[in-house]
Amino acid sequence: MKLLLCAACGDLVKMTRELRSCACGQAQGRYLDDDSTVEQTAGSLSIALHNHDLHAALSAYRDAPDAWHPLFVVRAYLNPLSEPDVVYRPGPAPQGP
Repeated sequence: MKLLLCAACGDLVKMTRELRSCACGQAQGRYLDDDSTVEQTAGSLSIALHNHDLHAALSAYRDAPDAWHPLFVVRAYLNPLSEPDVVYRPGPAPQGP
């Protein structure tokens, strides 16, 4: 799973196939048709969650939601600009009053 982090407002947005924007509107992104590659606004950050960790954490939480468990820890990675499954595009036009 990939998330977009807006450098301007700090909003974190889950990527889907539909174009999504952060709270301030300066960062946008979406999954492309291959369901692996995302395109997002240049200047934003791409974060990848480790899918196996996430599924294990969800399973452990479903089994015992009232107590902390070590499996609740999920790894996340900042994707570098060189990451082949993240495409950066120019940002949206600033919104005027």
